[in-house]
Amino acid sequence: MANVLFMELGFPVVLVNPRMVEVRGERVPDVNLRQLQDVAFRLLVGKPGRLTGSEVRFIRKYLRMRQADLARVLNMANHSVVSQWESRGDDAAGMDYNTEVLLRVWMAARVGLADRLLDLLEKDLKGLSSDAARQPIEIALDKAA
Repeated sequence: MANVLFMELGFPVVLVNPRMVEVRGERVPDVNLRQLQDVAFRLLVGKPGRLTGSEVRFIRKYLRMRQADLARVLNMANHSVVSQWESRGDDAAGMDYNTEVLLRVWMAARVGLADRLLDLLEKDLKGLSSDAARQPIEIALDKAA
């Protein structure tokens, strides 16, 4: 088995040794999309690189929020800031470092990772790298269950 670059979440994700199935003569990864979304969301909380515009859009849609709702959570004046971040696609969203940390801490609390908040603040989110923003997250589906 080989790794597969999966683009169906709106941003690149590397599936590590996924089980493959044949669909209409083409081999594709056999994924439970909801499970994959859940795992991707949790991994974005501690991603070592800055979030990309596509990842911010995924986060917002995963939480079923409008741009104005996310702007309100992050204490932004209006939704246009969120729109600007999302428009950057696979490049770093360009949000202020402290805003990004706030977003990730809020995400962690939303998915029951509150017990990891100190580690996130003291270790994982220190010195987020813009250079690493374009590195896709890797998901091993057998471990994601």
